[in-house]
Amino acid sequence: MKAKKSRFVSDFVLFFFIVSLVCFSVSISFSASAQKTAQVAPEVADFTAFRKALEAQDDSEALLIGRTILARLEQKYKSNQDFRAFKSKLDAAEFLAKQMQLQLHKATNMRISSVANELFDNNNASAENNKLSIAPAKSFYETSARLFSMPVRIDDLTNEEKSFLAQYYDLRLRIFTSDIAKAGKALAIAEPSFKGTHDYVLVLPLLHVSDQKSVNIDILPRWMCQPEQLDIFVDSCLLHFGFPFHAMSLAKRSAQLQNSSFSELDFYRSAAEKSGTSQPHIAADCLQRAINHATEKEPEEVITLQFEIVQLWLDSKNYPLAAGQARKVFKTYPEHKESGKAIWLYYYALSRSNNVDEILVDIDTALSDSRCEVYKARLMYIKWWALRRQRDQVARVAALEYELLKQYGDDPMVAPILLSRATDSLASQNYNGAYESLTQLVEKFPLTNAAAQAKRMLDKLKTTKGIE
Repeated sequence: MKAKKSRFVSDFVLFFFIVSLVCFSVSISFSASAQKTAQVAPEVADFTAFRKALEAQDDSEALLIGRTILARLEQKYKSNQDFRAFKSKLDAAEFLAKQMQLQLHKATNMRISSVANELFDNNNASAENNKLSIAPAKSFYETSARLFSMPVRIDDLTNEEKSFLAQYYDLRLRIFTSDIAKAGKALAIAEPSFKGTHDYVLVLPLLHVSDQKSVNIDILPRWMCQPEQLDIFVDSCLLHFGFPFHAMSLAKRSAQLQNSSFSELDFYRSAAEKSGTSQPHIAADCLQRAINHATEKEPEEVITLQFEIVQLWLDSKNYPLAAGQARKVFKTYPEHKESGKAIWLYYYALSRSNNVDEILVDIDTALSDSRCEVYKARLMYIKWWALRRQRDQVARVAALEYELLKQYGDDPMVAPILLSRATDSLASQNYNGAYESLTQLVEKFPLTNAAAQAKRMLDKLKTTKGIE
């Protein structure tokens, strides 16, 4: 009986020990779980609160929560190089934003001081002191472009942490651009001639674009995301920074907000016209982008746009580029009805750039080309002009002059030929021959520049040689 009781006690003690051990293990596990939950729950709650603040467009609250999360992530990933690179890029953006604000604040203070001088000390106020001196926004972009072109990738974080960092970065950029906009508006109030607020605001957004990635309007000040403001950004992007693609993306976004139709082809054509000869390289870029959009749908439009590029370079007096573009047209579209025009423009551009040797290489081929029949007289004139500049082609020049005067004697184009004949006669002391050529020129083509010069030569010839 004692043995049985003793064994029962032993079994009970063993059972109690096992139960106690299990309970202790569960207690430890629960405590660890509770501790882990206590660590994770605030972080999850912060992420949720951060997103809700962004959705409510409460940037101040989102910034407050975001800084708390960022500080925690800094501790967690303090040895992570990618995270440090992210933080460095954010710091660089903040530094650049402050530099631009400082520039705008300095200009504002200087203008206010200048106004005070005008009011209280007119004698010392000068026009030089009143001039607004401020660095163009583009200079800030150019000095920072290389730094911001380096991408930052963070692979070791959770998806939620990565999402937070992307949203937090955009939040900070929006706050930076908002502060820059306020500083720009203050300067515009102090100096109404200042129109560069939108240029300064665009610097940071443009530092985060690529050839495929357009401007993220979510990092612009909220009040500047309206169509009328975006349209100002379009001109800034195009004319100040010279970025047609990003100007187009902003114009497209503006149209979407207004539920308006949008044509990239039409945008680039109008942008080219707006850029004009004052910024011909930007205009040419716009026209080329228009060509890229027209290639498949409107082949005839492509030819028209190609000629617009030729004319653009001619109007901006960049004759080598005009010649190159014209050559591209007739080489690419040899069977097109306008190929003869492209050939003529090619030789015309060469003549304006004084490229005599290139003209004489194969202009005879162009003269015999049936595509150039309409432009034969102009091509003959260019050949004559080129031969005269070689100075050892007297016989060929004389023969060509004879043909031009015979076939096109009533065309004002030959006025310079008559003038050159007169100067040649004067050089050989054939004053009667010179007088005859000059008289013919003045009578037949009185409104030409050559005729004006001929009149002066006639007056001098009459005075010095007594010819009537």
